[in-house]
Amino acid sequence: MTTAETAEATGTAWRTPYIRYVTGRGISTAGTSLVNVVLAFAVLSAGGDGFSVGLVLGCTVTTQTLLLPLGGVLADRLSRRTLVVAGNALLAVVQGLMGAVLLAGPPDPALWMFLAAAAITGATAAAVQPAFQGLIVQLVPAPALQSANAALRLVLNLARIAVPGLGSLLGAAFGFGPVLLTAAGAFAVCALVLAGLRTGEPGGPGRTGGFYAGAREGWTAFRSRPWMWGYALSGTLAVPLWMAGYQLLGPLVLSGRPNGAQHWGWAVSAFSAGMVLGSLIALQWKPRRVMLACVLVQLVWPLPLAALAYGADLISLLAAMLVSGASLELAVVFFETAKQQHVPQALIGRVTSLTMLGETALVPLAYVLAGGTADRAGSTAMMWICCLGILVATVVLLAVPGVRGLTTVRAAAGEGG
Repeated sequence: MTTAETAEATGTAWRTPYIRYVTGRGISTAGTSLVNVVLAFAVLSAGGDGFSVGLVLGCTVTTQTLLLPLGGVLADRLSRRTLVVAGNALLAVVQGLMGAVLLAGPPDPALWMFLAAAAITGATAAAVQPAFQGLIVQLVPAPALQSANAALRLVLNLARIAVPGLGSLLGAAFGFGPVLLTAAGAFAVCALVLAGLRTGEPGGPGRTGGFYAGAREGWTAFRSRPWMWGYALSGTLAVPLWMAGYQLLGPLVLSGRPNGAQHWGWAVSAFSAGMVLGSLIALQWKPRRVMLACVLVQLVWPLPLAALAYGADLISLLAAMLVSGASLELAVVFFETAKQQHVPQALIGRVTSLTMLGETALVPLAYVLAGGTADRAGSTAMMWICCLGILVATVVLLAVPGVRGLTTVRAAAGEGG
């Protein structure tokens, strides 16, 4: 009997290991946030330029994307707890070394050091993220998954709000080396916390056969669910368009306005607050048709892009950011719940890696194309393209029967299957 099955029988036995899981993952997310907030500045302080920063950031995304299929197989073949513990321990070593090099002062670290650290970070994420997704399925009984996902996302979003500001203050006061050392400490603590996690190991067909056989099993599970591959295919277009509009074009549009940089900071904070709000809503709202709700709430996701393209005032922009953050968070919780409830535990790592692969594959290309188009046609025109592209990619999902009809495990059980 797996941990989840045992927990379902005892009612509340799953909560203690789940709290340990949330604690460890929250600490790891805090470490990642610290790295993200200072990485670009650390490269620049070591003598790098904008191109160098782009190389380092792109190296992380590219390595993660290339290795996600392997990470998904590993997450279904090996102990997921061991993977997340080893991954966070490795991150602790890598960021600790980079922090020590920066703290030591001249000579500044060479670009290859940052690139190597970025490559290891991306490779680690490719293994750790599918394993993290698999662990929650092992720990939590199916009917409780939406509440567990919402509570987890609430903790992660709070960490993402609080930690970057703290990291910026630490970097300004003490330099970037101590911030990376602090991040290394967070990864080490996460590894220690999760090392004591008690959980059953993945079982079933995912643990037999070779790597390619395992990858084929994951692909078969993925493509046999139209609601899943349809949503992932939509994300292959929508996520890069959002990243280009939000991270690249948003600052460009506001850069030409008075106090644009300050207003953008407030807008990002409003979006993060919206994500926290979405987590709180998801704790109470448990729609019967979970994928239909996922798609419908996502229709307002690109609202900030429209507000920026239209030239809306600051209050309207902040309101749009708040609503968008809440809608995105609800969509994430609903999709993760549907995936976890309707995909066998032994396949969850490989399926997760395929959905993540679609989201990240075109992001670097989107940055390049959006930036180049904005230089020629203007940031506003490109922002409208991103907004409309996301809407089209989302609306077409309503034509997928599985999206309209998929119900939660609890609702299906109440109807007699």
